[in-house]
Amino acid sequence: MKKTIWAHTLVKNEERYLWFAVMSVVDFVDKVLLWDTGSTDKTLEVIKRLKEARPDKIEFKEIGEVNPDEFTKVRQDMLDQTESDWFLIVDGDEVWWERSIRAVVDLIQREG
Repeated sequence: MKKTIWAHTLVKNEERYLWFAVMSVVDFVDKVLLWDTGSTDKTLEVIKRLKEARPDKIEFKEIGEVNPDEFTKVRQDMLDQTESDWFLIVDGDEVWWERSIRAVVDLIQREG
């Protein structure tokens, strides 16, 4: 049986690489939880373009500014909302090579 895989991307001020990070995994996962923690650069504009490009896969939530103690609570909230068999944490500047993400997904599907 196919395993479901979600990606968690929790960002703040990641305008430079966010598009590439999300697009490098979006075709290989069932959903991307993309949450922003108070960006002041153009990250929200990038997120809007990502949602327009892949509205079927990207679920956006604007959290607002968080301190270091609240950050772990936000990460736990992401986990609590996750309804997949597996999840990947994808940083806003983490771009996966296709061969790498394909190998991870194939391994999950094959070995569970």
